Amino acid sequence: MSKIPFHLVTGFLGSGKTTFLKSFLSQYADKKKIAVIQNEFSETGFDGKELQNSGWRFDLLEVNKGSVFCVCLFSDFRVQLADFVEKHQPQLILLEATGLADPIAISELLMDTKLQQQVYLSQIWTIIDALNYEKVHTLPAVKNQIVIADNIIVNKTDLVDDEKKVVIESEIKRMNPLATIFMTTFSQIEVDEVDSVKSEEIIGKPVGAIKDIRTQVYRTPYAVKRKNIDYLISQLNDEVYRLKGYLMLDNHEAIMIQSVFGKTTLTSVEKTMNNTEIICIGKQALDFEFILRKLVLF
Repeated sequence: MSKIPFHLVTGFLGSGKTTFLKSFLSQYADKKKIAVIQNEFSETGFDGKELQNSGWRFDLLEVNKGSVFCVCLFSDFRVQLADFVEKHQPQLILLEATGLADPIAISELLMDTKLQQQVYLSQIWTIIDALNYEKVHTLPAVKNQIVIADNIIVNKTDLVDDEKKVVIESEIKRMNPLATIFMTTFSQIEVDEVDSVKSEEIIGKPVGAIKDIRTQVYRTPYAVKRKNIDYLISQLNDEVYRLKGYLMLDNHEAIMIQSVFGKTTLTSVEKTMNNTEIICIGKQALDFEFILRKLVLF
């Protein structure tokens, strides 16, 4: 059996990684048997649910509760990945790393004896959030995401002016002059040559996620009163890096909530679950118990 191309998708929280995966699947899911590995820092696979709702066919492996590049998950994940590949026999693999991960150890992951026989590193894609770039570009994990990339997608360019685009592109070229840079919105690009081989060798050891980050997950079976959603939004700010989840409303609607550095969007979705479920990642811990009680009761 020929080796399977392996694509790593990185990018900080809320940059547009899952949106990129949807675009990728829309171009190739009907041409290739694709496997997607989604790695969430929290215990809940929110992005996996969102991707499955896209309607494209693929095999999914969810790895939650930490970064696959952290020593706490690294060894187990190598075994999981090898078994998953053997079971599903995909023609192409996409790994969406958690936004908090430092992926510099990708080579060590693929040096596993069994995996070496199954897969090869084809492309590394890094998604950059143009709107919030200045807030995160000094973080070591974000720098490493840029440095190791073959392709860098500068996303949300419609939300910044031309001067800021030039600054971001210049800084990226300084850190990684060999990468191909795409300026885009909604992570939309035409993905060409998906099987091309990455030639550079990346050396590193598994390192953990960014320090001093709080991750919270809250679930409640009680319906949320729609009139109180504004209260939840009012509690979000720049220290809440990422909030995402589903709200089950008292009028039997379902709402997907996504927030990146306090910029929040609400989207009506088809109801696929019965509980409200929210994941919050950031420096600031929210009093979720109080917030959800207020959403439900008042």
